[in-house]
Amino acid sequence: MLVDIDIDKFSMSYLLKYKVEDFQKPEDYKMAVTIVTCFSNDYDLDPELDNNDMREIVEKTIELEKDFFTFEINEDGIEVDI
Repeated sequence: MLVDIDIDKFSMSYLLKYKVEDFQKPEDYKMAVTIVTCFSNDYDLDPELDNNDMREIVEKTIELEKDFFTFEINEDGIEVDI
């Protein structure tokens, strides 16, 4: 799984961009959750995200006919943009 990671030094945000095509096996969902959790820990945030939540995000992204989704993580919290 390749993840595009950007760090916005002005807003002090992490932007994690995931491609839908990279989610082929159950382990891919687990790895994506682990990556989000690692970056969230930098701000002492608990993403309260599990494999099923990640699967729902991927399914919603496919339903909207999008190729990717992005997590934005900063001191204000975690947001998912599709």
